[in-house]
Amino acid sequence: MKQQELAKWLKLIIVFCGLFGLLFCLYVGPEIGRNVLLSSESFKALFKPFIAFIWITGVPYFIALCIGWNICSDVNKGNDFTVKNANRLKLISVLAMVEGVLYVVALLYNFIIGNYNTNLLMILLLILFFAIVISVFTSLLSYLMHKASEIKQDNELTI
Repeated sequence: MKQQELAKWLKLIIVFCGLFGLLFCLYVGPEIGRNVLLSSESFKALFKPFIAFIWITGVPYFIALCIGWNICSDVNKGNDFTVKNANRLKLISVLAMVEGVLYVVALLYNFIIGNYNTNLLMILLLILFFAIVISVFTSLLSYLMHKASEIKQDNELTI
């Protein structure tokens, strides 16, 4: 696969991830909140904070997508193994970990208030799992890209 074709496919995936994120923040999250929180009298007051939480956690997600778009643009230009891209991947890792911390706080809050709704807990745990996986793998990719950029720089100086 050529660089331009790879960059095009990655950008298409980022667009679909952005659309999925918008769908989750604007429809799926509020519907889950409506079904879980508004069905119980004791949790009705948590509906608006839940929606705000969904929107707040969407911010690092969309920032990471924008950073990923910039990485794809560099791949398209042939600037794949650079320290700049390694730092961008590291930033995505930090954003994913911020997302994970936010969901840990949400899980702890649910346990403190005694909300043991299994559907909500499963969704929170699933998102937490994905945040940790993304953080670990982007951190690893950042390290490897940094090493590759050093090797590339050494080769350019040698030749």
